[in-house]
Amino acid sequence: MLLTLSGELDAGTVLVVVGAVAAALASSPEPRVIVLDLAQLHFLGAAGVRALSAVTDHAAAQNARLRVVTGGNPLVSRALRLTGVDRVLDVYPDRRAALSVGDGREFLRLTARMWNS
Repeated sequence: MLLTLSGELDAGTVLVVVGAVAAALASSPEPRVIVLDLAQLHFLGAAGVRALSAVTDHAAAQNARLRVVTGGNPLVSRALRLTGVDRVLDVYPDRRAALSVGDGREFLRLTARMWNS
């Protein structure tokens, strides 16, 4: 399932995102993969970063995967990198990469990222 966010992800909007992810998890068939596309965000605050981490943990607890797409948005990439969550979240440069579930090349990319971090 693909969820596209736009505008701001901050203390005032995190509950909307948390609710959307919870609804997506409840309605998605197995294997559950939720892709959050953040390419259209204009602001990503500390509360937004914490929420991304929390919904990732929530998804994992329900045997699902949450993938985050930066879409080349430097604001998003920088916020994730500066807070260190880019090493914890499953981050992808574009939707195509994030949606390629079960692709062997994807496994190799993730393995290389793990070894290089």
